[in-house]
Amino acid sequence: MSLFDSLKEKAAELLGGAGDKVSELTGVDLSGAADQVTQSAEGLTETGQGLAENATAAGQDAVDSATAAGQGVVDSTGALGDAATGLAGGVFDPNARG
Repeated sequence: MSLFDSLKEKAAELLGGAGDKVSELTGVDLSGAADQVTQSAEGLTETGQGLAENATAAGQDAVDSATAAGQGVVDSTGALGDAATGLAGGVFDPNARG
């Protein structure tokens, strides 16, 4: 069960209990109001879950971008090292006898 579902259920439980107490004290039936609040809580739950999913996706996109950028640096550094080795090999002949 997700955090949002737990919050929704707890809110419905608390509001139902509060509505019952108000009805006992005042004689006014608030069961319809509690149902409306429960429906609103369900809408908020869905919105919260959507936001959580979007945040997770955005975070994963950021990780993927950083990973790709890091790999690009590694690739560039490797190519630079290869070029430097090639240049050094042309200047210094390890087989030369002097």
